[in-house]
Amino acid sequence: MRFLLVDRIVALTPDTSIEGFKTVAMSEDYLEWHFPERPILPGMLILEACAQLAGWLEAASSDFAHWVLLDHVRSARYYKFAIPGDRVDIRLERLPLDDPERRAYRAETSQDGQRGAAIEFEARVIPLEGLESGARARAAFAVLRGASA
Repeated sequence: MRFLLVDRIVALTPDTSIEGFKTVAMSEDYLEWHFPERPILPGMLILEACAQLAGWLEAASSDFAHWVLLDHVRSARYYKFAIPGDRVDIRLERLPLDDPERRAYRAETSQDGQRGAAIEFEARVIPLEGLESGARARAAFAVLRGASA
């Protein structure tokens, strides 16, 4: 099963930055137990959405030859809960890093203009073909950008 935690990619500057969003829906299975009386999007899923957005930035920047795998969280601070009905806007930028086989990122999220989270992490660059075909990734990316596949 594949969890896509980014609903739309709204802006992209290759090798530099990407913006997208995730809409929290009450029908998402994990909300039943996180928490039964007060459903909240888990912070780890916000981190995963940021990592997925970093993967899309790397894929689009490399003509769908590469992806990234998160392997080190430098910092993660959460300021506001994301609840059903919220649209979590994510802005992610690539940070300078000397190692060509690694990437560093800074992500910030917000809901209704209020700061949600600030996350910095690092990731390993890997071949996309080891995870998924380039053609399938291109088709998914087109859908996330709002174009027909």
